[in-house]
Amino acid sequence: MRPLVARADGSVEVLGGFRPAARSGTRACGLEAADVIPIPEGCTLMHLPERRPLALDTRDRPIEIEADLLPVAAVLPVGYLRALLPASRPLPGSRRLPLFGYAAVVEHNGALKVAAMRTDRFAWWQPEHHGSAELLPAIAMARAALPDNRLVEHLTTCATDHRCYTAQNTFFRRYEGALPASPACNADCLGCISLQSDGAAPAPQPRMRFAPTADELFTLADYFLDGRDAAIVSFGQGCEGEALTRDDVLIEATQRIRASHPHATVHINTNGSKPRFLEQLIAAGCNSVRISAISFTDSVFRAYYRPLGYGLDDVMACGRVMAEAGGQVCLNLLTFPGLTDSPAELDATVAACVAMGVQQVQWRSLNVDHDWLIDVLSRAGHALDSGIRMPQAYETVRHRLPGVEHGNFTRPVRTGAPSPWG
Repeated sequence: MRPLVARADGSVEVLGGFRPAARSGTRACGLEAADVIPIPEGCTLMHLPERRPLALDTRDRPIEIEADLLPVAAVLPVGYLRALLPASRPLPGSRRLPLFGYAAVVEHNGALKVAAMRTDRFAWWQPEHHGSAELLPAIAMARAALPDNRLVEHLTTCATDHRCYTAQNTFFRRYEGALPASPACNADCLGCISLQSDGAAPAPQPRMRFAPTADELFTLADYFLDGRDAAIVSFGQGCEGEALTRDDVLIEATQRIRASHPHATVHINTNGSKPRFLEQLIAAGCNSVRISAISFTDSVFRAYYRPLGYGLDDVMACGRVMAEAGGQVCLNLLTFPGLTDSPAELDATVAACVAMGVQQVQWRSLNVDHDWLIDVLSRAGHALDSGIRMPQAYETVRHRLPGVEHGNFTRPVRTGAPSPWG
């Protein structure tokens, strides 16, 4: 197994004479065959500018690679979880990296491999089902059916320019349809993919610039759910702020969706900031929630989310109110090697899942400049050097939460009605 490095022009080379290194938080570590998998379809290789690659010498000591060589990282497709960070060190004055979930990548027996694991094989989210020639005709059909609906144009950009699978599925009218609802947010997350408040890193996609009406949300949902393979509509997408800030608009839209489609899953992806409003939304017909969290340690939570007017008690309460209403509770666990897989964090995560009535844990690689996040958390008093590695963390949580599903993608609520989704 050998390290990979890159030239400034993007060409990749195998580096002889060293063992490959990776990082768990701040700690450099070696890579073995059991730590890596073949590069999956849809994976992207990137070089990290203004960084110095690290490798291990013959005594397993981390050393910096000199000359004009750059670290190489892999960005995984959906359904895969990063296990280790790329081994690199930022140079003084380096700019913040774009928001991706960078994973360690190596050469092994003539093939490229990545420090990752597969966590979900749900068919509708696989790359081969997206970006097909049928997308533009499907968009044209939606435009003809909903000529005055601003969400159609917004999601067209998401589906084409940003290749968002949820947006594409909305036009294909299959599985999960996106209902972005809010341009505003009550948090300033370090890894927000639609708005970086300090402008130091480019957001991968632009924040939506309008507040959809209840009629726009309902008519798009109605059009989507009339599709043969449609099952879920979901408020709260990556191109928007926090959906729970839309209060009355979401209640009206949800009431109309539920009245027209009694067996559909009406789902919301949220930061869990407004449990009292979520109760009202549940009464209107919402029966599934996915709550995002990087940590259930308060100081880590606040350092990452920079929340406005809410805290972990509210996040936990959002899970409880949905569980008590008999709905589906999913945790969107934003993972980071060296943090998520530390024993203290695993204890807190398991305890939170039990308290919230979580039925599915969705394991996601956090998209962020890893060195920036480490710096922010270190200033908040957290040293990221005690991780047990993500595959072990995954198995630990599975063992300690019997009966809880694990994966990447939200499943529809089981209603007893016939469904192609089981």
